[in-house]
Amino acid sequence: MLNLSTLSTAALIATTLLAGCANQPPQAPEPSNADPLVLSLPYFDVDGERHRAVVTGPNPPTTEAVTPDIYSDELPSVEVIRTGRYQLVATQASLGQRYLLEQTIDVRIPASMTTTVEDALHHTLRHTGYSLCPAPGPAQRTLYRKPLPAAHYRLGPMPLREALQVLGGDAWELEVDPVAREVCYQVRDIRYAPGHGDDSRDERNEAVAEVSDA
Repeated sequence: MLNLSTLSTAALIATTLLAGCANQPPQAPEPSNADPLVLSLPYFDVDGERHRAVVTGPNPPTTEAVTPDIYSDELPSVEVIRTGRYQLVATQASLGQRYLLEQTIDVRIPASMTTTVEDALHHTLRHTGYSLCPAPGPAQRTLYRKPLPAAHYRLGPMPLREALQVLGGDAWELEVDPVAREVCYQVRDIRYAPGHGDDSRDERNEAVAEVSDA
């Protein structure tokens, strides 16, 4: 028969083992046949228990933005490759490729052609990725119908943005829709818009006529 000291020792060992098992944090089971997106999520601890982060929602994100972004404020350093003994070529997009309004254009319109400002704008915008918006009002229709000045039959080399501003003139502000890739013009000063103040001028003319008749 076992004596009392042997039983006490065995009971102490069993108690110690049970206490160690009770204090051990449970391990989160790995899901079987789980999606790689779930397996890549990190663990976090809550009240001493280990849990895996869960993506909720009907459409969990599966894409991410491309880095580096060439349209961010901080551009990466320019890398070049050697294409000849004395020639180096940049391996990144040029300014005109990243921002289409900054591309260099060189426009030559034959002087024998009778061209309006609208014709010149369409010609300048060919193959640039941008198009001219339809005239939204009488002011724009007036601009589009104007004959092209002789000084504008040759434009460039210059940025597309600058050429479009030159064709519009100083009375017009160039506006751009980057989503639709359309360019349009708005009068800088509303006082110059056709039709603005016509009533007041008519009233003054009528007043002058009345004074003259008197």
